[in-house]
Amino acid sequence: MSDPLSVEALGALETALGALLPAPAPAPLTRRMRVVPTEVRSIGLGAYVGQHLAPDAPLHGRRVAARLELSIEGGPDAVALAYAAALSRQLLTSSRSEFAQQGIQRLRSVSGAVPRSLSFEVDFEFVKLPEAGEGLIERIALDEFNNVTPYKTRTRAQFGADALATEALPLAAFAAVDDADLDAGSPAGAWLLAPAAGPTPAAIVQTALTRGGPLALETAGVVDARKAGAMLLMRPGGAALSLSRLVLRIDISSTSPDGVGVVFRRRAADDHWFFLASQRHGYHLFGRRTPAGWAAVAASAEGLAPGVPHRLLVGAYDDQLFAELDGRRTLTATTDLAALPGEVGLLTHGNNAARFIAGRVMALL
Repeated sequence: MSDPLSVEALGALETALGALLPAPAPAPLTRRMRVVPTEVRSIGLGAYVGQHLAPDAPLHGRRVAARLELSIEGGPDAVALAYAAALSRQLLTSSRSEFAQQGIQRLRSVSGAVPRSLSFEVDFEFVKLPEAGEGLIERIALDEFNNVTPYKTRTRAQFGADALATEALPLAAFAAVDDADLDAGSPAGAWLLAPAAGPTPAAIVQTALTRGGPLALETAGVVDARKAGAMLLMRPGGAALSLSRLVLRIDISSTSPDGVGVVFRRRAADDHWFFLASQRHGYHLFGRRTPAGWAAVAASAEGLAPGVPHRLLVGAYDDQLFAELDGRRTLTATTDLAALPGEVGLLTHGNNAARFIAGRVMALL
């Protein structure tokens, strides 16, 4: 009979390795991942590793040794081999904190006998946490997130479009909401799950030009923060998230150059924070929507190259906000505006070709 904790540890390992990988391979390449466990053993004293405080319950864990195998398919050999080399460098140069957040204790490259393939030995530690009133706590963080906040992280929600594509109701754990301040005649948001097609990965897509406010950052030389759009709120298990300190990591791509981003701390139809990136008008923007109106918190001269995959990271804690694109910090802000907890989701503004490939929401505790 299978040990449930070991089975859960193996599933968590696959999720952790998937989170470490960059956005899907650029067309015409495709990337396939295979995880082969070689050993699973208890950690601590008889698998007991400590006591959780709230709720009060014992913690148990497993240590997993495994082999990560990556294969690159499609495209010319030269392009595939160059991508494989870059992928190997990115994995092996991940920071200690990135590994620790996923429970990865060690990752070592081993020579692969097959061209277009990579192989790594992985040492992974999994700690099973107890049920809490607001849902299952999936993993405990072993280090601070990227060493930029005074908090630990805990995964609260995540999605992968590849997995959602196999479900009968792929968007059951989401709620589509349009901002009430849309322009007259703006279409409603149209969210759907697009399955993988050749080298194009599965993704949650928004296909309407839903919009309120200008696409440009400024109107008559003044920043115009009115960026009303289509939102897809993440509601794992049908329950709304309520987070004030958080980090969102989203793998995205868009063939449209217009606004794509995230909404967070959403408390009501006219009360939320947002981050938006526009390639057409060259900006990254943190904004605040309140019953009194729209306010810009911070902006920078950045973009989001269309037609290629990106990894977007948005964080908010206390009076701090930050955004990163493909591992590069693009925008930071310090604000004295109230930071009350609220919902989290995906956002588009005048963009009918945004693709959200995978995502994770982490609470900062």
